[in-house]
Amino acid sequence: MRTASLLLGVVVLVLVLSMLCVHFLPSTEDFMTHNDMWNGVKRFCDEFGAVTIDSLDDLPDTPAGVVLVLIPYIELDTEELAAVGRFVGGGGTLLLMDDYGYGNQVLSYLGLDVRFSNQPLFDPLFNMKNLQLPRITDFTPEVREAGIDVIVLNHATALLDVLEFDVIAWSSVSSFLDTDESETWEEPEPRGPFPVAAQFPIGDGEVVVVADPSIVINSIVGRDDNYAFIRCLTSRNGQQQSIFFTTSHLPMASLDVSKTRLDTFRPIIASPAGLLGTTALVFIVVSRYALKKGGTVERY
Repeated sequence: MRTASLLLGVVVLVLVLSMLCVHFLPSTEDFMTHNDMWNGVKRFCDEFGAVTIDSLDDLPDTPAGVVLVLIPYIELDTEELAAVGRFVGGGGTLLLMDDYGYGNQVLSYLGLDVRFSNQPLFDPLFNMKNLQLPRITDFTPEVREAGIDVIVLNHATALLDVLEFDVIAWSSVSSFLDTDESETWEEPEPRGPFPVAAQFPIGDGEVVVVADPSIVINSIVGRDDNYAFIRCLTSRNGQQQSIFFTTSHLPMASLDVSKTRLDTFRPIIASPAGLLGTTALVFIVVSRYALKKGGTVERY
């Protein structure tokens, strides 16, 4: 009995310490919602009240008034593509942001001709600090009316095969696609302006395509008019929509997987039944330890 009590106490202690470590250790992976460093998206999620999901199965059954933010750095399977298609067809807004991932797979499935070029977009003249951080100043009148004059991108790409009336933002005439990875313009590399954001109606929904997911990371989201631009992209008919941010197609470290699972488990613990069960478990462990410590009373 003493061994069993000791093992139970060790298990509970290890579980509590593990949960505390997972909770307090910071994430360092790109686009992670728990990461408050330069490459995370915690500021974006906090500012817009985004709901984090780790599976496309968690999308609401009624997608009208909802925006799904998808950064596809991992390939989608057939069922996941179908879930995205149902979401958009049912009236949801897909905010598809990519540079060098699997965005073109999603666009192809949805029947759109637009494609991500998957080549670096540089601008040696209009940029924040260097040519890898191009500034965008050319927008449609509707976007300008939302108070957006300039946004900054970070290691972006460009959109190809998109009609002009679908485009909502263009790079400058000094921008170019660095096809030979020399970071300087050379013949015959294409020169701008290039589309960097576009909108497409599909069924009752809409697909918004942005050639740079980094506009939502902590170090970039607050630059220039990026916040206002994101708010414009996630609004419909002048109303801000609910935002779901999926981590399902982002590379995750073990710590991030544990944090996601802990987030799922936390509401259960915080519920009345969970609190009662946790309290009972602690009471049992402490009581057993106290009884063993105090010993038993002998009879005469």
